[in-house]
Amino acid sequence: MELLKDRNRYRMCEDSLLLEEAKYNPTAELAIVLGERLEAAGVEYEEEIEELRERAALFEGDANQFEDELYNMQQKIDELELMLSTRDETIEELKKGN
Repeated sequence: MELLKDRNRYRMCEDSLLLEEAKYNPTAELAIVLGERLEAAGVEYEEEIEELRERAALFEGDANQFEDELYNMQQKIDELELMLSTRDETIEELKKGN
């Protein structure tokens, strides 16, 4: 039962204290508590990583949409430039005809 008391006491300690204790007085109970903390940290970071992946996917979708809009705008610019070029040629021909 003493081991469980040690484990519960370790669970109430700050990480820095546990790491210091592990350097100078390692025990199986301390290892268990440190393992629990490491597992909890891993779960927390996995959740954060998943959230960041979801945000990245949304940003990628936005970037693809902007890229499509940019392509469409460039197509429209090219079309308008062609119309201007044709208009200028028509104006020149009309001037020569007068």
